[in-house]
Amino acid sequence: MAKLKVQFHMHTKQDPIDGIAHSEHEAIDRAAKLGYDVLAITCHNVVIFNDSLKKYAEKKRILLIPAIEKSILKKHVLILNADIRAQNIKTFDDLRTYRQVKPDCFIIAAHPYYPASIALKKHLDANIDLFDAVEYSWFHTKCINKYNTKAVKTAEKHNLPMIATSDNHLLRYFDQGYTLVDAKEKTTEAIFKAMREKRIDIVSHDLKWWQLPLIYSEMMIRQLAKAVLLK
Repeated sequence: MAKLKVQFHMHTKQDPIDGIAHSEHEAIDRAAKLGYDVLAITCHNVVIFNDSLKKYAEKKRILLIPAIEKSILKKHVLILNADIRAQNIKTFDDLRTYRQVKPDCFIIAAHPYYPASIALKKHLDANIDLFDAVEYSWFHTKCINKYNTKAVKTAEKHNLPMIATSDNHLLRYFDQGYTLVDAKEKTTEAIFKAMREKRIDIVSHDLKWWQLPLIYSEMMIRQLAKAVLLK
């Protein structure tokens, strides 16, 4: 079986925080066009998943895994194979309890060392037992990549896999970062097992230095516009 192309960090129009233009169906369509086998929609603090979306993805030969990007003490954590109980997590102790009641989930430290208040930073080291993997963020250039470098060192120290994603907010960057997983079958269980065993390859393309402020500005403007509309 060929390695599965997976995207485990993406946002869609139903995200309650980020201003996203594309729908879940549009994201799935783009993923299918780019040859993805597995997706997880990770909107902030809400699980966007239902049978209709699952079946739509299946028609595109894509396995859709329920997921969430949860804010825990205002720090971002990706939870794959999540259910609606994940929406109630508020502390790392809550996350620890959730792992016990949902042992088939997979938890990734999202962009842990990026210079933002949402990054885990010291909370990753303090709660390393909770994490199955560390994210290799797409937001870098060939020369500006020290935050991922630090993440790699932490992953190596604790023998955790790195999972590359595109943290997708803008569809044109959907393929910026992804992971190839050498799973024995296209099931959630087999994929998570392969990732824990590091039977993976990560792909994360360098951006041009001048793209960083332009992309960041566009994302922030969209987020601000959404916040204003929700008032």
